[in-house]
Amino acid sequence: MGRGKSMLVGIVGVLALVSAGCSADEESTTESDRTTVVEHKFGSTTVEGIPERIVAGGSQWVDALLELGVEPIAYLSAGDQGDERGLYPWQEDLSEDAQELDRSTLTQIGAPLPEEEIAALQPDLILASFAVTSQTGFDRLNTIAPTVSELGDAQVDSWEDQLTVLGRILDKEDEAAKVIEERNAAIDDLAAEFPGLEGKTAVLSQYMFATNQLIVVADPDDGAAQTFRRLGMSVPPALVDEAGAVGGRLTLSPERVDALVADLVVMLPNGGTQEQLEALPGFADLPAVQGGGLAVVDYPTVVGFNTPSSRSVAYSLDQIMPQLEAVARA
Repeated sequence: MGRGKSMLVGIVGVLALVSAGCSADEESTTESDRTTVVEHKFGSTTVEGIPERIVAGGSQWVDALLELGVEPIAYLSAGDQGDERGLYPWQEDLSEDAQELDRSTLTQIGAPLPEEEIAALQPDLILASFAVTSQTGFDRLNTIAPTVSELGDAQVDSWEDQLTVLGRILDKEDEAAKVIEERNAAIDDLAAEFPGLEGKTAVLSQYMFATNQLIVVADPDDGAAQTFRRLGMSVPPALVDEAGAVGGRLTLSPERVDALVADLVVMLPNGGTQEQLEALPGFADLPAVQGGGLAVVDYPTVVGFNTPSSRSVAYSLDQIMPQLEAVARA
C-alpha cells in the first residue's frame, strides 16, 4: 500500500478550535486553582483542578484519554463486541487496572450509565456519551462528579472537539492539538494519494437483520461523516434531504436499498453475512457493488467511523483501503 496507509498505521498512538456548541474558560496559576468551564448539550460543567479519577462512558472518550496519556479508572467501550475486556482493537494498551463498568447497559440504546457503580468509584470527572439522553439523567450523574455530556446537537460529536475540550480540562492543550494536527495531516496525505476521491459520495450504514432495517448516516455534520468529508467525499444530497428534521440517521425498510446509491458504501451486516446483503432486491445493482466501492466490514470497523477518534479512524481507514483505491480510480 502507498504512503497514505503507512502514515495512518504509524500514527495510531498519537485546525479544530472548540465548536460553537462547546467552549472552555480557564483561570488559574496552579493545578489546584485551575477552573475549566465546559459548555455542552445539557448546560455547562465546572471542573475544579485537574481530574485524576476519570470515568469514560463511551469509546470516543476512552480513546481521547489514551491519546493524551491518561488512564481512566473505569470505562464503557465495546462491551460484547470487543475483546475480553470490552475493548476495540485500537484500545488494547488501556491499563489492566482500569475497570470495565457493567456492560449490560450497552445492550439498550439510550440506556443510562450504571450510576451506583460509578458513584462507588468516587470519580472527580465523568465523561458521558449519548447514553445520557435527558437533563434528568445528566443531573443525576453530575451530582456524583462533574459530568461532561455530548458537546453538540449532532448525534455523534466530532472527535476533534472532544479532544480539544479534554485537553483544556487536563491542561494538555498542546498535546491535544498535536494529535489533531497529525491525524488530519495523515488523512490529508491519503486524500492527496487518491485525488480521485474528491467529489465522490460515501455512505456509512448497517443492515439490522433482526429487524430487517437499514440504518444510514445522513447528516454531513455528524461526526460519523467527517472522515469521508476530509477525504473530499460527501453524503449523497438525496439522503441529506430525506433526513431533514428527523436527525442524522435514517431507519429504512429493506425495499429502500436505493438509499445506498453512492460511490463508496461502508456497511455492517449486523447479524448476517455479505451473501445475505447481496440477496436483497436491487443490492447487486448498486454503483458501489458494480464499481468496487462496497466495503462489507466487521463491527469494530464500522464503529471506528461511526463514533470516531483519532485512533479508530486510522484503524478503520486501513480496513477499507482497497475500496478507497477502487473509488479513486473510477
